[in-house]
Amino acid sequence: MIEEFCDWLSRTNVSVAFQSANWFVPLVQTVHIISIAILLTSVYVVSFRLIGVTRGGQPLAVVTAKSTPWVWIALGVLLGTGILLTITEPARELLNWAFRVKMLLVLALVGILLIVQIRTRESRVLERIAHAAARGTRHRHCRRDHRRRYCDRRALDRLCLTQTWWR
Repeated sequence: MIEEFCDWLSRTNVSVAFQSANWFVPLVQTVHIISIAILLTSVYVVSFRLIGVTRGGQPLAVVTAKSTPWVWIALGVLLGTGILLTITEPARELLNWAFRVKMLLVLALVGILLIVQIRTRESRVLERIAHAAARGTRHRHCRRDHRRRYCDRRALDRLCLTQTWWR
């Protein structure tokens, strides 16, 4: 079934046009490899911070917030260039078991990235609550009781419980 799809795709006008342009595959592969480098660099920055190899002055939430957009942009470019390369040479990609394993690993990476992004977003909310409590000002997780302002301790505790593995 996959072989039939590869044969059909390789005979489409788009695939034939991509195959006949001598410059197309090298250009798309170059963009693909540069995107891989950007992705790996961004992931390594966060990973090294998570395992304690680097200890910068910035909290993990800030490092992740700065790296995450680069990861998503690189993943988007990789998706686009990967589709173009697959259209150009479908049998080379789709019939290769290593390609399938690579796609599963990319999906796992996206899942891990989403988990880290959600956790660090919670960490940034926790830091804002702590700063608001220290200044005596109001935060959206804080409420006002008559003349005194204070943070909702339950919301603060709930966020603290989710943050214990980061610190």
